[in-house]
Amino acid sequence: MLRIVVTGGGGQLATAIERLSKGSNNTYHITTIEEMDICSKENVERGLCDADIVVNCAAYTNVEGAEDNVDETRRVNRDGVANIAMICQKHGIKLIHISTDFVFGGDNSRTTPYIESDATAPINVYGATKAEGEAEALKSPKAIILRTSWLYAPWGKNFVNTILTRAKQGAELKVVDDQRGTPTSALGLAEAIIRIIESGAWQTMEGIYHYSDLGDCTWYEFAKEILRQACIETKITPCKISDWQSKAQRPQYSVLDKGRIAETGVVMLKLWQERLYEVINYKE
Repeated sequence: MLRIVVTGGGGQLATAIERLSKGSNNTYHITTIEEMDICSKENVERGLCDADIVVNCAAYTNVEGAEDNVDETRRVNRDGVANIAMICQKHGIKLIHISTDFVFGGDNSRTTPYIESDATAPINVYGATKAEGEAEALKSPKAIILRTSWLYAPWGKNFVNTILTRAKQGAELKVVDDQRGTPTSALGLAEAIIRIIESGAWQTMEGIYHYSDLGDCTWYEFAKEILRQACIETKITPCKISDWQSKAQRPQYSVLDKGRIAETGVVMLKLWQERLYEVINYKE
């Protein structure tokens, strides 16, 4: 029986892993920052002392806040990962680390999905610190990095829940239509992580893999599909990124190529519209 430690308890992805792993013969232990602060080497050493695998979902993910809190963002997204990687290397623990499409610059002239070997070129603090975290994770032998994008879940603060809440309140929506990527269900990503572990594929997989749902869209197109599936009618208009006052720049194109992870034959990839339906109709 494997003991899997999952950091970032209370977050979208860790919660999904917790719920979907019930019934497994392996033990999935979800840790919160109070139980294991990844920024403390001592906490990490104690928390991982008997682990076989660690899934690092902990991160500073507030893209706007990161611009004002550079040191704290780097402390979590780089130094925290370095602590985990060091302990994994010391004790022979497998590391599965979650990263982001924001490690890419994504100018609006690009039309080809990013592959794992493409050079990173982050344009904001969040993306830069996540890229630094990837470098730290790879210091752990045979670590797996899963880059994902536009993550959302039935719970927590995310784009889907924000759109649904505001629409139900009768608010008029204004959504960006010149930023293209792929929405990714935390349920689908959690399922993929669990499949990688339960199948034993984790033993041979290493390096960077891209995982998001299939297809791509703009945030405006995503919002329209959310409203359609939820059968809510409200006024929604497209706008440009430049219409918003934002401290952080964002990639205008960050679609990820999933060819490498598909070749493993382990994970189940679905269209983002199908995954959205699962989330909107999710029942505990």
